[in-house]
Amino acid sequence: MQSEHSLVSPQKKIRLRDIQKVVIDDIRAFRHYYKTYLHSGVFVIDQVTSYLVRSRGKGLRPMLTLLSARACGVKGTLPERTLTGAIVVELLHTASLVHDDVVDRADERRGRPTLNLVFNNKVAVLFGDFMLSRSLAGMFSQRSFEVLDLFSDSSTRLARGELVEAIGARRLDLDKSAYFQMVSDKTASLISAACQMGSLSLGLGREFTEPLKKYGELMGIAFQIRDDLLDFGDGGPRLGKPVGLDLGQAKMTLPLIHALEQVSYPMKRQILAKLRRAKRAGKKGKKFALTEVIELIHKKGGIEFARQVARDYAEKAVEALKQLPMSEYREKLEHFAYFAAERDR
Repeated sequence: MQSEHSLVSPQKKIRLRDIQKVVIDDIRAFRHYYKTYLHSGVFVIDQVTSYLVRSRGKGLRPMLTLLSARACGVKGTLPERTLTGAIVVELLHTASLVHDDVVDRADERRGRPTLNLVFNNKVAVLFGDFMLSRSLAGMFSQRSFEVLDLFSDSSTRLARGELVEAIGARRLDLDKSAYFQMVSDKTASLISAACQMGSLSLGLGREFTEPLKKYGELMGIAFQIRDDLLDFGDGGPRLGKPVGLDLGQAKMTLPLIHALEQVSYPMKRQILAKLRRAKRAGKKGKKFALTEVIELIHKKGGIEFARQVARDYAEKAVEALKQLPMSEYREKLEHFAYFAAERDR
């Protein structure tokens, strides 16, 4: 176990299953409740639900809610309010992914055909709306203005971050300051909300909620930066998402932004022109080679810079947890911060 003063990333590679195993019974309870919660009794809706549940991801955000609740000292069976809180987080996240796939015309996620490909765009959009409505019902079931404020804010920030990213991919003018605000909104806001739900669902005060809020925000930024790096194949290809997909869609990621800062204005214009051509080609179902751009990003230190920034945010996230009592659950939250910054998928 780490000491109270240790901020050094564990030498042994952190595996997600080692973090999950301390709350494995809670995760099983969540998965059972999740299926029950989404059941509508309408065959067509339940058919779509069944497909989505089968193709679920790693469930990182609900796991953070469960871990955070345990880190606050709750013993025995988790209350239904905590499980519902975890479901609200997962529904908001999944609904945003379903809508993203429609907007991006994606045909694969997590190694499986997307909802819009298996059914159609209209069904996917409407089912995303259905998930949003169920998440709203879960929020109200908490009977807490704090919970409503939390998710009202995180939902607004998530949408704002997605809009800034989409506009940034069109204008290609995002700098580092705007980038960090964008990822804080589109990714870190919901991760932070997931962590805060662990304490809010238990009716605990700011002494628990504030450290978890700060931890989730910082770790969420590290998580997104690592996502940027995975798009360049750093650490191996991701399951369900081809390498270079974000770059081909002209998304302004941290390695790219850093590299653009290191080149001359004429060279920057050439790179941005290539990204625009790649994006146009992708809309027509064609591929546009970006090998030279990727090589330049490596050469200009964009990859290593982003790696270090992700590590720095992970360290800050661990520091934020020091206000919570030391326990195996807090330790796993610390480990998850390092996992977020160093994961290979």
